[in-house]
Amino acid sequence: MNRLRTSSLPITAALMLLALALAAGCSRYPDQDAPSLPQMTMAEHVEVLNGYLAHGGRPPRLAPRDECHLVLKKTLDSAAAMQRVVIPLLETSVELASRPSGEGLRVKLTQRAEGRRQVWLRLDLEHWVDAVAWRSHFQQLQLHCRDVLGDTGAH
Repeated sequence: MNRLRTSSLPITAALMLLALALAAGCSRYPDQDAPSLPQMTMAEHVEVLNGYLAHGGRPPRLAPRDECHLVLKKTLDSAAAMQRVVIPLLETSVELASRPSGEGLRVKLTQRAEGRRQVWLRLDLEHWVDAVAWRSHFQQLQLHCRDVLGDTGAH
């Protein structure tokens, strides 16, 4: 019987060390919840969207123009020519699709005008959760615009 207790001592010690290691790792857990999407300001949503766009050599940037429009600034070529596109929030759709390589997702900002589909932005992301988060932040901007316009529906 003594022999059985002695042989379980290393297992008990290992379990205690594991519990201590797990407890020490909890110090990196956030102190507070992230702000909920509806509580974020327009500037905070745009900052998050730009965080996703920041990958790459010359990433495009979004900036608020007013409550219902964003300005997309992107470099056209190696000569650093800059294009500025005004994106009307209520006339723009966010599309999610598989990337042609089959890995990850592609987010597109599109608008239909005069029977043609215009793609303003293409963003490749590795993880589904990032693509859905990007779309959600953009949709919050659209909801904010609708709230500002109220029932008038004027763009």
